[in-house]
Amino acid sequence: MKDLIILLSALWIASAAICFHVWQEIELPHNPLSQDQIVNTEPANWVFTKSIVWNTYKTSISLEPNLSPLDTVKIAEYFVKQRCKKAKIKRITILYTAKTNVWVIWEKQS
Repeated sequence: MKDLIILLSALWIASAAICFHVWQEIELPHNPLSQDQIVNTEPANWVFTKSIVWNTYKTSISLEPNLSPLDTVKIAEYFVKQRCKKAKIKRITILYTAKTNVWVIWEKQS
């Protein structure tokens, strides 16, 4: 009985090691990219607007890194005014990562 337990334990350890090895091969990319290569594949600047509800919209903007908050707000207001002359900005969110990302929630006024 003791030999059977040792045999089953050895098989269990071997199968766990094989499963872990297969999992590592699947999870790791075969051609790993550095962080700089991943960041540089995105377009430098872009603007995207989508409708959230009936007259409320969300504009997403990607800008150059480390842009000042005042300049970022001015640029966001400019792009919103390009879409609608009488827009009421409800919220501006700025995220500083590798690029300056801005999200503007605005409402179209009649």
